[in-house]
Amino acid sequence: MEIKPLTNFTSFTAIQSRCYPGMGLTTEEDKQKAAEHRERMDQYDRIHHIGGYKENQLVGGYIAYSLPMNVYGKTVPTLGVGTLAVDLPYKKQGIAKRLVKHGIEQAKQEGSPLVHLYPFRPDFYRKMGFGFGPQLSLHQFSPGQLPCFDHTTTASRLEDQREIMDFYNNWAEQTHGACHKADYEFRHVNMEHTDVIGCRINGKLKGYMIFEYKQQPHDTFLKHDLHITDWFTQSDEAFQSLINFLHNQKDQVRSIVFPTYEDSLAFLMDDPRNVTEDLIFRMYHETHKRGTGVMYRIVDLPLFMNFVSDHSFGKESITVHFEVEDTLMKTEQITYSYRFEEGKPVACDSRDEGVQITIDIADLSSLLMGCVSLSTLLRFKRAKISGQNNMTAQAKRLFDSPQKPENWSSF
Repeated sequence: MEIKPLTNFTSFTAIQSRCYPGMGLTTEEDKQKAAEHRERMDQYDRIHHIGGYKENQLVGGYIAYSLPMNVYGKTVPTLGVGTLAVDLPYKKQGIAKRLVKHGIEQAKQEGSPLVHLYPFRPDFYRKMGFGFGPQLSLHQFSPGQLPCFDHTTTASRLEDQREIMDFYNNWAEQTHGACHKADYEFRHVNMEHTDVIGCRINGKLKGYMIFEYKQQPHDTFLKHDLHITDWFTQSDEAFQSLINFLHNQKDQVRSIVFPTYEDSLAFLMDDPRNVTEDLIFRMYHETHKRGTGVMYRIVDLPLFMNFVSDHSFGKESITVHFEVEDTLMKTEQITYSYRFEEGKPVACDSRDEGVQITIDIADLSSLLMGCVSLSTLLRFKRAKISGQNNMTAQAKRLFDSPQKPENWSSF
């Protein structure tokens, strides 16, 4: 199979429509519009369409996104793999695996130490070395369940797309795991079905949210739910201002659908129950749904560690030898040695001290991105550790307070 830049967007769209019926590309008009959209998007420097060809026939492909990401305060070039699809007659022939390997190799060549994606099946990509990212919670509650804060700035409607873009990218520069966004990623700001509400303090934007109204089948025109798609704040007052706005919708909005990486949102409310009012175990009331999404794969560990050399993973000073397994790229088990001084990593050559951690590249990616603790991986036998007892305890402490990433980019 030959893998090269894709130029026939009509064929790629047809493959997408067959592989992902949920995209709703059912009519020729829908497919034509989608193909034209893909052709326009291909004009951006950070977007590349890649195709797999057999005898000059397109059999699959994916979209490669060059995405600068904040990784522990450092801007790191990363590759996002999106919309990977293999035409139905060519499934189970290893084509998807070859396309993913191509993306990994391209990332390494271009100096991107990290590849990430949204999986159609997590187990499929985990076998290819992608580790789970942070879990996202989806709350659904009535506006009246939210508090109303006193002496807080009133939120207002936003219409300046540039102001919103600048605020988001400033927020991303301060948030581990956040990707910088290009202008095309803000096209939903001015859509007819979305609204943008923000909070300015002393004339400066400090937070905003984007939402849309949705109805359920058989709803009357008086019944609707408010679905939040974007929520970013940089101060407590801005957060409280947006919460007040949502609270004040209680006379017209049935429920609010609120996605968040925040584990403690339930503590905001006196009654944090989900609108379903279900019991999930004994007398435990359901508060939210929870799911896995973005997955990470470190494709160049020395380069990744060089980028994050100023980040302290913990307070410990210890040498760690990572014995890394990578079955997809079929490399021999490689040992990478790092001396952590008060948690900051520096490559070293010493093999006579410290601890050895044997780990798959998928779980190492999750560990180093702050998605899981080392103690958890050891307890689940996703990793092994050897060394003196006091040093293994040190290594656990080093990675036992992970800083979880937040990724709100969609690709």
